[in-house]
Amino acid sequence: MPTSRCGKNHYATFPDELAVNCILAGTAEGDIVLDPFVGSGTTCRVANRYGRQYIGIDLNPEYCKAAEAEIPINLF
Repeated sequence: MPTSRCGKNHYATFPDELAVNCILAGTAEGDIVLDPFVGSGTTCRVANRYGRQYIGIDLNPEYCKAAEAEIPINLF
């Protein structure tokens, strides 16, 4: 699985494919995915793509702002 760079504000992004494998293996459509280190938002973006709800948390407010710009906001 090749590495990827998503966004300009985070140095430790990982490929969408890694998140896809984990999300599809461990959740069903409509489940909630928790990412306590949201960073660039890869996990939340992929969860949304596959019909999962998501909660992303990060201590760095700049990462949160950048992730919000890339992730559709779904309120539940």
